[in-house]
Amino acid sequence: MIHLRPAHADDEAFLFDLFCGAREAEFAVLPQTQRETLLRLQYQAQSRDYAARLPRSQHFIIEYGGNSAGRLLLNLDADELRVVDIAVVPQLRGHGIASAVLKSLIAEAQGAGIALRLSVWHDNPALALYRRLGFYVREESATYLEMEWRSPS
Repeated sequence: MIHLRPAHADDEAFLFDLFCGAREAEFAVLPQTQRETLLRLQYQAQSRDYAARLPRSQHFIIEYGGNSAGRLLLNLDADELRVVDIAVVPQLRGHGIASAVLKSLIAEAQGAGIALRLSVWHDNPALALYRRLGFYVREESATYLEMEWRSPS
C-alpha cells in the first residue's frame, strides 16, 4: 500500500539518506569523510534552494507498507502541477512506487485541467518511466529535459 504524508522535521535523517542514495555513485571515489561532507553540503544547498524558489511547495514522504520509501516535492501553480523532486530508496526502486504516485498525479492534473510537468537529467533511468506514462519533451537543455503530461483535448 502506497501512502503520501506530509514531511516533518523528524524526517530529516531519512531525507538525507535518500539524497545520498541517489548520489553515492558520483562521489564513490572520495574518502568517506569527504563524501559525507560534500553530500551534506549539497543536500543543505538543495533544501535552501527549493525553499527559496518554491515557498508554497508541498513536501511529502512516500510510504510503502507503512515504511518511509521516498519523497515527493510538488509545486502547484495556476497552469501546472510540477513534480519538483520524486525519489524512492534504492532497495525499493522497480516496485512500482513512483509509477503509482505519478499516475495519481496525472489523474489529479487531468481533473484540474492543467499540465503535469517535471525536469529530468538526460541520463536518468527514470526517463523511461516518464515516457511510458505519456510524458513528452517540451524543452531541452544541455543537461535537462523539461517534460510534460497533458490530457488529450
